[in-house]
Amino acid sequence: MGAAAMALGLALLAAAAAYYAYTYAGGASLDDLVAAVADPAETLDAPRSAGAAPAGQTLYPGSLLPARMWAAPRGTLDLAEPELEGFTSVSSSGRPSIAGMTGRADRISIPALGIDVTVEELSIVDLGDSSAYETPDFVVGHIPETPNPGSHGNGWYFGHLESPLGGEGNVFSRLPQVPGLLRDGEDVYVVVSSGGRSFLYQVSETDIVHQDDIALYQAGDARITLVTCFPRLKYDQRLLVTAKLIGIRDAVA
Repeated sequence: MGAAAMALGLALLAAAAAYYAYTYAGGASLDDLVAAVADPAETLDAPRSAGAAPAGQTLYPGSLLPARMWAAPRGTLDLAEPELEGFTSVSSSGRPSIAGMTGRADRISIPALGIDVTVEELSIVDLGDSSAYETPDFVVGHIPETPNPGSHGNGWYFGHLESPLGGEGNVFSRLPQVPGLLRDGEDVYVVVSSGGRSFLYQVSETDIVHQDDIALYQAGDARITLVTCFPRLKYDQRLLVTAKLIGIRDAVA
């Protein structure tokens, strides 16, 4: 019995040491989750570069042309992915009127990450001396007090990174890949659907904040912020992925 108890104690000690080593390594790499690209709205309005160097040319929409795309650059909003075709460009100089055409989001997709999931409005949970929003299982939750798709301001969407014990799903498990894609020169798009109409957003930046420091800020343009917990097994940080509206696609009759 004594030997068994000692073995169990050593196993628990080793597990605890491994956990703290993992969380320390996760905390040390938080800066890797902070990234930014050129403002998508400015890119839409800017004239195309006439320079000879492909890496210096401007996409429409986009940032810098990745080397892997030099042989076949994209030049319109009709991109290669079917999910990104048929959008009407939205820019600061030619923004179509969207008054009265926005409703609650019902689906969100991120083609670059293979994410395509239902959206539900978040409900408020009574915690006794306080209240909080509850992220629903296996779907993305939208904070109802924040703007709907296509609307002016910042709409906030929350999803689980993973839930090995609680079983709530992992709809945003790939979201931490976004900063790396941005640094590699990739354009990352988010499509939010509402009643058959789709709104195309381009990711402009990512950030990481402690769970106690997150604030649902608003904005002077039309944007969304996607939120998930980080790092795995600790979940005390919040990864924020911000994307700005660049296109609208009407429902197919």
